[in-house]
Amino acid sequence: MERIQELNACFVPFFEGKVLLLKRKDNEVWEFPGGGVDWGEMPEVSAKRELREETGLSATTCEYLGVTSATYEKNGVEKHSVYLVFSGEVNGSQFFLGPEHSLGRWVSLSEIGFMKLALNCEDIPKMLQK
Repeated sequence: MERIQELNACFVPFFEGKVLLLKRKDNEVWEFPGGGVDWGEMPEVSAKRELREETGLSATTCEYLGVTSATYEKNGVEKHSVYLVFSGEVNGSQFFLGPEHSLGRWVSLSEIGFMKLALNCEDIPKMLQK
């Protein structure tokens, strides 16, 4: 089986004390806006770009939170995804959904514990508690 490793960045958007989670269309799990770091791109720039591309929101602050990692199989490929996690305030609560997501919700930190998170997001609530 083919194996690949990828570097990603995600952004945990905050607005008025709540965070935005997006529900994936393909597997019904919740995640934060994020995606691949382009060649030569700084991960912080990637996280802000993915936030804008997937929601239309812009970051007004940005802080590095930590790193997550997940291994899984997708389309016959064994993947190891490493995510650099950033968070910050955004410019409003109105957002749009890109083609990968079916739903978005602003939730409190306590509500996150009741949602089925994507593998790469499971460690992020602990990072937010610090």
